[in-house]
Amino acid sequence: MEKRWNLWIVTFAIVFVIAVLTGGHKASLGQTTQSPQEIAISTASAGGAWYPIGAGMAEVIRKSVPGVQARVQTTGGGVENVKLVHDGKTEIGITISYLAYNGYHGVDPYKNKMQNIRTLCSGLSTGVMQVVVPAGSNIKSLADLKGKKVAVGPAGGGALTVLNDIFQEYGFKMSNITSSYVSYDEGVTMMTDGHIDAAVVYAALPTPAVKTLSTGPHSFRMLDLEGNIQKSLLSKYPYYVPIKIPKDMYGTGSDIRVVGTPNIVIVYSKLSEDLVYKLTKAFFEPKNLEIIHSSHPSAKALTLERAAVAAVPLHPGCEKFYREKGVLR
Repeated sequence: MEKRWNLWIVTFAIVFVIAVLTGGHKASLGQTTQSPQEIAISTASAGGAWYPIGAGMAEVIRKSVPGVQARVQTTGGGVENVKLVHDGKTEIGITISYLAYNGYHGVDPYKNKMQNIRTLCSGLSTGVMQVVVPAGSNIKSLADLKGKKVAVGPAGGGALTVLNDIFQEYGFKMSNITSSYVSYDEGVTMMTDGHIDAAVVYAALPTPAVKTLSTGPHSFRMLDLEGNIQKSLLSKYPYYVPIKIPKDMYGTGSDIRVVGTPNIVIVYSKLSEDLVYKLTKAFFEPKNLEIIHSSHPSAKALTLERAAVAAVPLHPGCEKFYREKGVLR
């Protein structure tokens, strides 16, 4: 009888330990003080700026946050990243400030409120609308895209809302073009191969997909916004900023007038305060900030002073860090 009793105690102890270990792992993505073994960072397609920036962030996490690994996940871009982080399918995501705001409040393109997202840092970079066509194309203005075949970037990407805003200024809609939803690299290739009329690239400057095009054998032109159209967009939508692409960036012959939107880093709201504090602190260590800055030229815009400007509420973990540094009062 005593042997059976001892065996029962040992069995119970083993089951209890297993339950604690497995339960602790699952809870690590929730509101606990434990860290998940792996953090997924949702970015965009490999041809844009977000993927290398995300890779730089993952490198910082692996080096500077003990016990936590990080990986970069290619996605459809800003629209999808809000959903992924809200659902807890990725822990960190890069998106556009207006998409985070719209998602949090349940505004188009989101049907439901995405309120499991929090701001980790802002001022990461600025996404810029870039539209390229073959040099010999009869498309001279963005207005001429009506009725044309256009690669608009990945489904769920940030370009779609911006394009729709721009097209409305010219009196037509997204439904008036034949859209191909592909990565920016694929879109540029489809254009040079003659399968589409124009390719849209919506990413921080300089964008790898366009930079590769500018150094290749295919001549191209970049479309710019007329002054009155740019002015109208800036007055109607407070999240746009005016952008001038220098002519020597891509060899366009003249500066290109467009619009852009600031990019931010969002985080899953149910990650623990302790973990997000450690992540934020790691990102802004001088040696680690240099890793992020060097990941892509546009990432040099990230500074501690601008980081706490939030389109959606800050996560308590990063808020604690920013208060310690005097960025928030």
